[in-house]
Amino acid sequence: MKIEKGKFENAETVTLGNTSGLNIKLCALGAGIMSITLPDKNGERCEVTRLTDRGYARDYNGMTIGRTSGRIENATFSIDGRTAVLEKNNKGVDNLHGGGTGLHTKVFTVKTKENAEYTDVVFDCSCADGEGGYFGNVDITVTYRVYENENKFAIMFFGKPDSKTLLNLTNHVYWDMSGNRRQAVTEQDVFLNAPRVGVLDERLIVRDIIDVPPQFDFTHAHKMGDHLKDASVQRHTLGYDHPFFLAERGLDKLACSLYSPLSGLKLEVRTTYPCVVVFGDNFGEYRSTCFECQYHPDGIHACPNDCGVCTPDKPYDEVIEYTFSVE
Repeated sequence: MKIEKGKFENAETVTLGNTSGLNIKLCALGAGIMSITLPDKNGERCEVTRLTDRGYARDYNGMTIGRTSGRIENATFSIDGRTAVLEKNNKGVDNLHGGGTGLHTKVFTVKTKENAEYTDVVFDCSCADGEGGYFGNVDITVTYRVYENENKFAIMFFGKPDSKTLLNLTNHVYWDMSGNRRQAVTEQDVFLNAPRVGVLDERLIVRDIIDVPPQFDFTHAHKMGDHLKDASVQRHTLGYDHPFFLAERGLDKLACSLYSPLSGLKLEVRTTYPCVVVFGDNFGEYRSTCFECQYHPDGIHACPNDCGVCTPDKPYDEVIEYTFSVE
């Protein structure tokens, strides 16, 4: 594995290049993805993440999100009689993506571990009791495992709290499988192994979970733009910004995929999480999409037995795996 180190602002960067043509640049600020390139069907090297015009570290772009991802209603939750009062940074009412002191703002420590099969880039940070309104001290590790002989990498999220608390970690990378911003994501094929979808209110809080109607049905791959202008898709969100609930979870199950006929590049995502929030870059001319694998965004209220609650004896441990191919 070829490894290069650099700096972004006051944070370390690590760039890895494997023998199959995958290059991935990571950053200690937000333990995030700055760039991913690989060859398309014509051999042209393509950038398949889309940084917004404001660049990395803006609008959560490519970064680890936490302590919780998504929107928590009324910016508060309780576990075993202990209450967290969080920042109200969503419409002045709810909490979004952990608030202003979330993981996307932290500079993690970083180290690399190499072997013949893969290289791990390990990012560590600690979150203090009371920080952002959350309770419990938590040591968080975000590990990127980049494989040497195949175009695949995984993100492994691990959290060790000193008391029972809530985590819901994800990555907010934007995908464009056409490469180099050549094609809107509306022209790219999306598959979601998700028979159910969340119904959102005007603050984008999940109010119900229903069987996918035709406008939200990606259980057979088709262009993201096919139903984009439908009123039910545009309502409150101006496009897809919805939690899709997977039929199956596990690294042997395909959760979702994105394919561009223009480049021939395909991304497949597998995960231990039960949910994928699909955000279609609704304020950026639909040039890309996020697949935010996570728990139900407001699961602490909607499904408290399966929402990311962790303890010292049962730490947080989830994985997202990404595989690229050319078709």
